[in-house]
Amino acid sequence: MKKLRDELPYDFMGCEHDDCRARKFAEVEVIREYDAREEKWIGKHKNITYWFELSNGYAVGLNENPARGLSFPVEKLAR
Repeated sequence: MKKLRDELPYDFMGCEHDDCRARKFAEVEVIREYDAREEKWIGKHKNITYWFELSNGYAVGLNENPARGLSFPVEKLAR
């Protein structure tokens, strides 16, 4: 069983993202990984390359914004 911290880049666990909302989901199981070119991100961010469906009903995206750098947006999944 892979956890979110295992799937995201090393930077995710670094100090730069300590206050990131997604950090509280670091130990949550990843159910499925999506390539955003094939399965569009469910949120408003536009630079998502991959996103992850979590067992707790949330999704976390890998947002590679050239102007702002790396971020990890979180969205609640509709079930």
